Amino acid sequence: GCDGSVLLDDNATFTGEKTANPNNASLRGFDVVDDIKTELEKACPATVSCADILAIAARDSVILSGGAGWIVAVGRRDATSASRDRANKDLPAPNSTLPTLITKFKRQGLNQLDLVALS
Repeated sequence: GCDGSVLLDDNATFTGEKTANPNNASLRGFDVVDDIKTELEKACPATVSCADILAIAARDSVILSGGAGWIVAVGRRDATSASRDRANKDLPAPNSTLPTLITKFKRQGLNQLDLVALS
């Protein structure tokens, strides 16, 4: 998610979020973020996190599709671990019903207004 954990590949210590059911066939473009990170590391090593790249890309996507822009506060740190099991439990699938979405958001301390704002 916003900490870049969704970008982490599976390794010996954890199975990441990329292949979690809610992300399967819905998230893509990992190679684009990898390419951006590679170029940024050449220009300014250890300066821009993948989490910041995701936040900036989200903002730019909204702008390019005609939405309003905003200033992105940078300085996020990238996650160093991820959990496929937790993603399967906590993240809604792209085809979730409204009652399922409401329940999953409520478990995170979010209400229906938050659901609409974040959807």
